[in-house]
Amino acid sequence: MSQADHQHGDGAPPPVPGTSPTGPDEAAGGSATAVPDLTAEELAFLHGVFDAAREGRADELAEVVDKGVPVDLTNSSGDTLLVLAAYHQQHDAVRVLLERGADVERTNDRGQSALAAAVFRQDEQVVRTLLAAGAEPDAGPRSAVETARVFELPAMLELLQDPSLRP
Repeated sequence: MSQADHQHGDGAPPPVPGTSPTGPDEAAGGSATAVPDLTAEELAFLHGVFDAAREGRADELAEVVDKGVPVDLTNSSGDTLLVLAAYHQQHDAVRVLLERGADVERTNDRGQSALAAAVFRQDEQVVRTLLAAGAEPDAGPRSAVETARVFELPAMLELLQDPSLRP
């Protein structure tokens, strides 16, 4: 049975980070009221930043964050750039965001952290990177440990329980 065939504890499959319909509020940090009206050009730019995280364009992410885009920018689902990069298995993007202070414990609107996303995708390299950056396996309403248990991922659970991978 594939991961997609499993049901999450609430009876529904887990939503895929960054796949909700996006509109102006994706760039608004989770709320259309959080940012004043943006121009079409500004919205396109911010959508491009989320795409850079999904697509692993680490150099572009480094540049825009260094120029002032918040490293913990969120979309309308509460997905941060780090959550999107982790879910889409973009190791270099994860590394760049962490180097710039991305919050490893920040969860999206469904309570999923970057670590839980990486566990779900069974990306050992991203999991190791997030653990080394201080991500807590039991943190969040839908923790990485819970994700590993619900989706029967024993190798991921073992990785999360390895104390040598934490700072």
